[in-house]
Amino acid sequence: MRPSIGKRMQIIILPEIFGRTSFITALETQFLDREFAVQTLDPLGGKQPVFDNEQHAYDHFMNGCGYDGYLDLLLRTVKETEGPMFLIGFSVGASTAWRILENVAYASRIKRFVGFYPGQIRHYLSVYPACPATLVFPKTETHFSVQDVMKPVAGKDSVTCYQSDAGHGFLNPSSVNFVPELSTKFLAAFKDSNPEHIGDGLDYYLSTSFQETVCR
Repeated sequence: MRPSIGKRMQIIILPEIFGRTSFITALETQFLDREFAVQTLDPLGGKQPVFDNEQHAYDHFMNGCGYDGYLDLLLRTVKETEGPMFLIGFSVGASTAWRILENVAYASRIKRFVGFYPGQIRHYLSVYPACPATLVFPKTETHFSVQDVMKPVAGKDSVTCYQSDAGHGFLNPSSVNFVPELSTKFLAAFKDSNPEHIGDGLDYYLSTSFQETVCR
């Protein structure tokens, strides 16, 4: 982790239940190689256990950190981080970030939030982000209707929603739904970016890889 310097854009990565996967490390490295200020919030505390399956990973996450523990980690990090922030979250990491976006004290410092397959936000549909938020949903989810979640969320003025043809976890090499092409293109989206315009390449990736959902 590079230290925060002045008012530089601070990039905060929020992994899913698998913690620091090879994908998360590659994403962080993309930013570090360009001398961006970046930190990864690891819900597994730096440990990298080998999971038999996603249920095993979920049980380990819940027993060690859990949803509220992850939220506390993010809140503490935001309070301690100086400068504007750009949040990138995946699955439970994305849902955790979503939970703080309605609080103006935090959201006023968040330049943008981008979250992939944030299934748990179905429990927080009343949240109205006070900063720009972009969400990318999978084609389907096992426990709920993606359409029923996207419709109210995409109707919020501050939110842009996309939907993928792939399943939950398509960027994660540890997931059964991993799509290498989407993951590789995502990492490449930051290749020529700079801290103040980090979203430019990302927006191109989103618009050319997924279908935007408009419910306004």
